Amino acid sequence: MDRRDFLKQIGLGLASLAAMEGISIARSRGGLRLAGPPQTVVILGGGLAGLAAAYELKRAGHTVTLLEARKSAGGRVRTLRNFADGLYAEAGPVAFPQNHSFTWEYATDFGLPLNISAKIGLNSIAHLRGSRFSIRTGGAADVPFSLKPAERQAGFYAMPSLYLGDHMREVGNPRRSGWPPDSLRELDALTLEQLLQNLGASSGAIDIIESSQLGILGFGLDSFSALDGVVTEAIASGGIFYEIVGGNDQLPNAFKKRVKKQFKKQAVVLRIEQNDESVTVTCDRKGEIQTFTADRVICALPFSILKDIEVSPPFPQDKQQAIGDLKLTPVTRTFLQFRSRQWERDGFDGFGYTDLSIQNTYSPTLTQPGQRGLLASYTGGQRALDISAMSERDRQDQALRRMGDLFSGISSGYETGTSQIWHEDKWARGAFTYFEPGQMTGLLPIAQRPEGRIHFAGEHTSVWHGWMNGALESGNRAADEVNEAGSAQAIVITR
Repeated sequence: MDRRDFLKQIGLGLASLAAMEGISIARSRGGLRLAGPPQTVVILGGGLAGLAAAYELKRAGHTVTLLEARKSAGGRVRTLRNFADGLYAEAGPVAFPQNHSFTWEYATDFGLPLNISAKIGLNSIAHLRGSRFSIRTGGAADVPFSLKPAERQAGFYAMPSLYLGDHMREVGNPRRSGWPPDSLRELDALTLEQLLQNLGASSGAIDIIESSQLGILGFGLDSFSALDGVVTEAIASGGIFYEIVGGNDQLPNAFKKRVKKQFKKQAVVLRIEQNDESVTVTCDRKGEIQTFTADRVICALPFSILKDIEVSPPFPQDKQQAIGDLKLTPVTRTFLQFRSRQWERDGFDGFGYTDLSIQNTYSPTLTQPGQRGLLASYTGGQRALDISAMSERDRQDQALRRMGDLFSGISSGYETGTSQIWHEDKWARGAFTYFEPGQMTGLLPIAQRPEGRIHFAGEHTSVWHGWMNGALESGNRAADEVNEAGSAQAIVITR
């Protein structure tokens, strides 16, 4: 594509986006004060979005009922503890930077201990284009294939910011009014791969970027919006990452303790019906059909689940399109337990960036004490579908062989393993949302928009999609919408 074709495509994209609605962001975290009479609110989904909404509405004085299909709270925040010596691993979100203020502040409010999720003095490793090479602290690497001089100088980790850095700086704080600016909105017309090619990235640089966190999103760089890629990189770069010591599931559990009486587990939503005065939710709770009628409903269910629930009257056509068209990334994680951490003795931290079937690797036990250790394969998109189609035994064998291509001598220490296949999870059907070209500015505002007395939350309705911060932010936004909706009921018209 030459410059003229590129500008023409951007222009077409801008024309289609000109009349789009703005993207809504929570004005603040918590601090709700009743804007009218207390309301009854039913919240669908006990992940972080639903929990945050329930917690804040309850604190403000509203009457809340939270319906969750699983036996436990947390949704896609899940800590696996079926390993030896008390080791654990995150099947969902792993770590977060301090500028993810909703996550950071709730964790500190609840007194949850935090730890830097890194270890100084260890290298990472890459296996790309058939070659294995080390990545030193700071990203310096002897990349054994062709790169432009500026790309080689930038280093492995800085490759995305070399090309996306100007756009990433424009992202700034998504909570400011008028976000995103027009200069970013126009990127939504392209895939990230198209943008990188238009900006002059070499094929080697694109392969390196594909091996980063961006390669996990959707089905690769040619499957999602360039705006989505820029925002994803901007909100997850440039800061120290932290983890909750003892497991991230402590965060949803802390919320649940504060809404324990309102939390109804094993409640599968079957039907949502609303009129001008109320909303009624019908659910199957442990084999018994129950109904809950409320002033308002907050739906924090993934759209992959909501699309199979009967809604009366039906949502508007554009909302139905958003529910049907927004997609979740398939993700398979395979966790292997070893008698010792051979990779650390060899000077590696467990992070691997590859174009192999295992995609990326990391060590969930990097900051945990003990001799035994875990390595995890983290695959998204087609690789996740391919490796999930294997038996558990074959999947672990495949992961062990490919991890051996990265870290020498580890196979003799292998003991056992397990997997988390998010696209096969009954109540998720995927790991996190990705936006195809045109969807972030086109469908995200519609996904957020209340429909009558029904409000919407979840990572799929947030700029920080794929992160705990996004779920928590969306729960606060929806809680604020419900609270403000009560102010209309407080208005008395006199003649």
